[in-house]
Amino acid sequence: MPFPQHPRKHREGALFTPRHFFRYLKSTGESVPRAPSTVILCFTPHLTKFAVDALHARQAKDAPELILRTPLGPLGLVVTRGIGAPALAVTVEELMARGTRRFVSLGIAGCLQADLSVGTTVLCTRAIRDEGTSYHYVRASKYAYPSGPLTARLRRGLESRGVQVRTGASWTVDAAYRETVRELRTYRKEGVLTVEMEASALFTIARVSGVEAAALFTVSDILDETGWVPRFVEARTHLHSLLKQTVAVLGAGRPR
Repeated sequence: MPFPQHPRKHREGALFTPRHFFRYLKSTGESVPRAPSTVILCFTPHLTKFAVDALHARQAKDAPELILRTPLGPLGLVVTRGIGAPALAVTVEELMARGTRRFVSLGIAGCLQADLSVGTTVLCTRAIRDEGTSYHYVRASKYAYPSGPLTARLRRGLESRGVQVRTGASWTVDAAYRETVRELRTYRKEGVLTVEMEASALFTIARVSGVEAAALFTVSDILDETGWVPRFVEARTHLHSLLKQTVAVLGAGRPR
């Protein structure tokens, strides 16, 4: 059975897009303001409170994102409406229609390798497409890739600020409660560092749409043959620190 069910849909245009939705909103009297050109995507609401309290972010007028002021202008911070590739796709599509051209996904991930620890920063260099959303944008392949220049810029900027960064592949999967020991062993042998739910979809949508995307993770839980060890609370301060450093990197130099 092919997936998607209509295997050549990648060659066809969408029946409707965010622009149609925004046109409808405007017809009802709602405003659709322009979004910042660069947006940090996150998936945990506690980052919103941290951004307001520690980074002095403010709520955008008539829009869901927070605004962070930097020397190069405003950055957006958006918490997606849910987790996983489908929620991310809706958020990214709508932000692109409002003007965003650069996305940095900042989230948590489980680690597959024994030499990673909770709080480690991982910069994703490719993502295994084990979610369903990306296959509605491009035909099947094993990996999706981030934007090279943006990924390199993040690595240089973070390391220059003293952040130790691991780079490598991630396994993006929709079914969080259906990860298996066989999959774990396979991807560990391939050197895959982490497992999460969004990166491959973000990279695919960005590439198809001609925008930039990169993904950063803080290790928050551990997976091995004996089971699963959640350490989300311990990872929280590391994620806060990574957000702060990422804002500094994106706001300190001209995008390439």
